[in-house]
Amino acid sequence: MDHTREAQKTRRLNILVSESLVESLTATAKSRGLTVSALVRQAVERECRQSREEALARVAEALAPLYKTDKELTAFQALDGEEFL
Repeated sequence: MDHTREAQKTRRLNILVSESLVESLTATAKSRGLTVSALVRQAVERECRQSREEALARVAEALAPLYKTDKELTAFQALDGEEFL
């Protein structure tokens, strides 16, 4: 069992990729001292994180006009940028 992974439930995922992608993944993993599985996990985690960040950015952009005009939201503008303990 791989004890370096987080202690969470994992599932096996089988994917089909081209031979050239396998070769590229293998070379990249080797150069980074990783297994192909670890490299793919990192890439998938990075993509999921980026997708969440992009979704949050879209929501923030959609709500920006409200932040500028809604009195309940603008009441807290004086606190923006202040550090809290």
